[in-house]
Amino acid sequence: MGCALSNDLRDRVLKASQEGVSARQAAARFGVSASTAIRWIALAGHGEAGPRKTGPRQFPALIP
Repeated sequence: MGCALSNDLRDRVLKASQEGVSARQAAARFGVSASTAIRWIALAGHGEAGPRKTGPRQFPALIP
């Protein structure tokens, strides 16, 4: 499982994309995978620029 990347790094990739740099070029520039940069840019386009919550999932109780 990968490690969490900083919000600052995410912001720099998104800013580069807004300035006209392709997702793959931004990924190479900042040292992240192309799929990560593409996913961040796509999520930002839908208004979900922040990271997801981490940790164990909370399942509802099976017995009410």
